[in-house]
Order: sequence, then C-alpha cells, then structure tokens
Amino acid sequence: MKTLIKNIGLTLAFVASTFSLNTAAADKQLFDMKDPHAMIKNASEATFARFRAEKDLIDKDLNHLKVIVAEELMPYINHKRAAATVLGNKHYKKAKKQKKFNDFSNAFRDYLIVTYANVFTLYDNQKIVYAPAGKNKGKKVVTVKVTIVDAQRPPIDIEFKLRKSKKSGNWKAYDMVAGNGLSMVATKAKEFDGIINKKGFDYLIAQLNKKAAESVEAKAQ
Repeated sequence: MKTLIKNIGLTLAFVASTFSLNTAAADKQLFDMKDPHAMIKNASEATFARFRAEKDLIDKDLNHLKVIVAEELMPYINHKRAAATVLGNKHYKKAKKQKKFNDFSNAFRDYLIVTYANVFTLYDNQKIVYAPAGKNKGKKVVTVKVTIVDAQRPPIDIEFKLRKSKKSGNWKAYDMVAGNGLSMVATKAKEFDGIINKKGFDYLIAQLNKKAAESVEAKAQ
C-alpha cells in the first residue's frame, strides 16, 4: 500500500507538469493551446528546465515550487472546469445557488498548487515519453498519453483529460488518470461529497484555504 501511495504521489507530480496565480504568471507568454499534445510537451519541458535552472532557489526554500507551479503549470489547467466536475451536478448547482462556487473554485486552484508543489519535491530528472499525437479535429475532449520513466521505479502511464473551449478554441486540462485507473477528479469528488454533506461548503473552502497556506515539505523517496 505504501508503494502504491508513493507511486500515486509521483504520478500526480508529473501530471501537473502538463498544465496563474500572480502578475508574473498573467504576463507570461503562454504556449499555443490550439494543439493539446504540443501544449503538454512544451509546458512540461519548460517546467523541468526551470526546475534545473532554479535548483539553488528550490534547495533554499521549497516554497519556491509554489511559484513555479503557479507560473508554469496553472495557466494550462481549467481549474473551474475541474472544480465543477469534482462537485458533481448536485453540489455544483447548490454552490451556484448559494454563490459559493467562485470561492470554492479559487480555493481548489490554490489547493492544487500546494499539492503539486509538495509532490514535485520527488522530482529527480525523471524522463517523460510522449505517445504519438492523435486526431483532434471535431473533438471537444481529448486524452493525451505519456509515460514517466524512472530508473528506480516501474514506468507509470498517465492520461491527461483536456477539454476545448467553445469561445477561444484553446485546450486546457481538467483531469488526469494514472495507469491504475486512478482519476484525480473522481478521487476528490468522493472525498468532498462526504465533507459537503456533513459540514457544508464554507467548511470545505476553509479547509482548502488552510491547506493551500501550508509550507511545502519534502516527500520521502
């Protein structure tokens, strides 16, 4: 079980690498999002290059990983779509009616940032192999497949779920599924459903904000 959890953690770290929190992120020139396969490859390669270039900063303060995640990854994640999917139709309608959805989606975005930053402490120059690009014409949702190759662990297959915006035509990620079938959205949907039913949206939002404010801690290899 410990091995499974560790592999899941490593999986989420690299899933994040395919995907703005502050002004720097907003001003950053983004990769073309019209091609989901190219976007994932470009964003992940740029992210790992920044890890290598800013290793000294990261070693001094692991919270610098939050900055990298916010600036390099979050522009490629549709956190509102992910938040709505996590809530499911029932809770989404309730959140909109109670005017809680924006607060929840923002808290969920910040929660993703610290979650990915924590797991990125496992990064150690692992290699990503990209599957051949599929056909996107006429599709609203696509799956992009990659494999994480680590000399110390078995290869991990990942599927990125991306949806195309009707307005902009840009693709953004909203879910990721590990080779063992573990979906981030489905996992969190089950967890959040119980919390909302018992304690409501305000409690869940407060817990997500609390988690997002925590410092990044190195994960055991």
